[in-house]
Amino acid sequence: MNNEKQRIIDEKRKTTVDNPEFNIAWEGQPAGFLGTILTTLHLNFTKYQISKDELIITKGFFSRHTDTVELYLLKDPDMKETLWQRMFNVGTISVKVDSHSNSYQAGRIIEIKNIKQCSEVRKLLRDYIEADVVERGINYFDKV
Repeated sequence: MNNEKQRIIDEKRKTTVDNPEFNIAWEGQPAGFLGTILTTLHLNFTKYQISKDELIITKGFFSRHTDTVELYLLKDPDMKETLWQRMFNVGTISVKVDSHSNSYQAGRIIEIKNIKQCSEVRKLLRDYIEADVVERGINYFDKV
């Protein structure tokens, strides 16, 4: 195991009840042309967060909905950039919820849309997923 993964695992273990922020590693909102306009007008009500254990997506103004998924359930973070997204220097990250889990979300694809520095966020998410899997001692077996 390399030093970066060990550092992430050590940081995850520092999470305490005394820290109400529960160690948010990354936080962002949709950007791009429309996202920037909505954020400027304070009308962008979608927020994405990556903590040490969860992916958290909060949406809505009148009726707020927070969707959380444990990182160890996520697989294969992929990145997609359309022509318009490339023009505004943003991208979309999609991750798949493990279809073998007992979660009601099994097989679902979650999209984190129009994120700035999409490549770096995807790598961060991938590292946190792997560190969470290692910390929990989960082994995956591929079907042959």
